Amino acid sequence: MAKDIYKWLFGARGRDAVRAPLPLMPERLQPHAAAIAATVRPIISVDVVNGPSLSATGSQLGGRPWWPRGRPYPKAKDGQPLFLLIQLNFADMPALEPFPRTGLLQLFISQAELYGANLDDLQHPDGFACVYHDDLAQPVDTTSAPHELAANGYLPLEEPLAARGLTFFADQMVVDPTDYRFETLLPNIVADDDLVEAYAEWTSGAAAVSAIRLGGYPTFTQQDPRAFEGGGDLGDMTLLTIDSTMGIMWGDSGVAQFFMHERDLKRLDFSRVAYNWDCC
Repeated sequence: MAKDIYKWLFGARGRDAVRAPLPLMPERLQPHAAAIAATVRPIISVDVVNGPSLSATGSQLGGRPWWPRGRPYPKAKDGQPLFLLIQLNFADMPALEPFPRTGLLQLFISQAELYGANLDDLQHPDGFACVYHDDLAQPVDTTSAPHELAANGYLPLEEPLAARGLTFFADQMVVDPTDYRFETLLPNIVADDDLVEAYAEWTSGAAAVSAIRLGGYPTFTQQDPRAFEGGGDLGDMTLLTIDSTMGIMWGDSGVAQFFMHERDLKRLDFSRVAYNWDCC
């Protein structure tokens, strides 16, 4: 074999990183198995555990972030400090190109309406920040992060100030039927309503992936914003997906997406991450 597909997808970890083969497809989809398999992309799946991270720089959902002293803490346009949505230590997770192998990535959102998103301009939100730290040995700031919620504020996390640790595993996924590329990648399925229904049931059932994941394809409850004019400016890859799951609820069972350009990720530039969420 000229190239080991598993090594190509996951690097030196090779086959050990892959959960494959794909889950058994319904009979109606099996004639399209090769086309479906061609859409497979590697991802890092994330599980939320009961209990906090083991260290201040560990990966966690919610809670108070690790923050270096002397660096301005993220704030919304109204000047209010933002709340930690998720903190990801790349040293905790399996390798996946082009994500870094080390460093700490943090996503912050606000308590304001729409959790700080600007659905009219996804790249210029009212209350969102994506911050990367490459030096985790700095003195720590323990005062800048908010200690309590505002009386009239709300966030998608059930207990936003209670940190929950995260674990990671290498995985894979096929194209989601809500992705704007679905029609191009699987035209023969899109042409048949029964096949579309079977595919949607399969990807939400036997072939379902983790509610939180890095890379791969996004999921939407409404429409993929990249399908509209100018959507290409949002980025050519999915940085992170956070779907509604235990302890997380985006509006009415919604899902959040964070997009960026691969070239920006390779140079660790997180200044242009687009923040979108939608719900039923």
